Amino acid sequence: MRIMKNIQNFLYDQDYYIDIFQNCLHVYYYLDLLSLSSTSIELKLKEFTLKIEGEDLVVSSMDKHEILIKGKIKNVRFDR
Repeated sequence: MRIMKNIQNFLYDQDYYIDIFQNCLHVYYYLDLLSLSSTSIELKLKEFTLKIEGEDLVVSSMDKHEILIKGKIKNVRFDR
């Protein structure tokens, strides 16, 4: 399933891609990590800021344009 989503993402040339799983958030094509704490993480994307709120939040994996956040995610908000 994930492979198909990744292929669609590249083929359709989307500016970003976000996967939300239980206690996990995967973001493709973020530009910058703005803030990081165990209760809040802010990511800069092309046209907005993504704010993740929860408990025990950690960056499990991070690459130049891809990030995996784990923890008890309670709220995900897009701010323009």
